[in-house]
Amino acid sequence: MNLRQKIAVVVVDILVLVELCISIYFANLDADNFTSVFLKAFLGMLIPTLIAAKLVIRRVRSGEPEAQQT
Repeated sequence: MNLRQKIAVVVVDILVLVELCISIYFANLDADNFTSVFLKAFLGMLIPTLIAAKLVIRRVRSGEPEAQQT
């Protein structure tokens, strides 16, 4: 993994944590339907984030393969 890919992974991790917090907040507003609201909000944000992350990580990879470390 090159430096740009590592930065992309860190950004995605932060985005997932923010999405988790937002989902918990929205679910807490409707305590009777906490689970369903949480899952709808979290999965609705998580799936596009993971797809975008996969595309970004592929795009920023270097053209030459890195040497394997043993």
